[in-house]
Amino acid sequence: PTSTEENKARSPFTQDDLEKQWQIYLDKKNTNKEQNIAALFQLSTPKKITNEQVEYQVPSNMNKVELEREFVYFLPFLRSALDNFGVAIEVVVNESTEKQFIYTPEEKYHRLREINPNLDTLRKELDLEL
Repeated sequence: PTSTEENKARSPFTQDDLEKQWQIYLDKKNTNKEQNIAALFQLSTPKKITNEQVEYQVPSNMNKVELEREFVYFLPFLRSALDNFGVAIEVVVNESTEKQFIYTPEEKYHRLREINPNLDTLRKELDLEL
């Protein structure tokens, strides 16, 4: 850090402050029709670790790379909004979160069947196939 950065504010902030600013940025991306970036900001909840360390979990390395590219714009916004110019975000790949995502029609069907077992009965009665 340069001496100018060291002299900038490092004000305390709460988890709620962090989530509020995260949501403001997310809403801005949605408004600007940047759905891909907005989706990345919705993968999990940012966690305040210390007054300068934030952790954010994503399910894949691809998500991490895309998100870190956006941080060129997001970090200055967040630092200014929180009045803390020491804030850094660590993106952690947690592949177990990927299991929460449903991709194929079969996976969707199995998930819906878990929620409502009667779906299987209905499928059989209507003689439907996947």
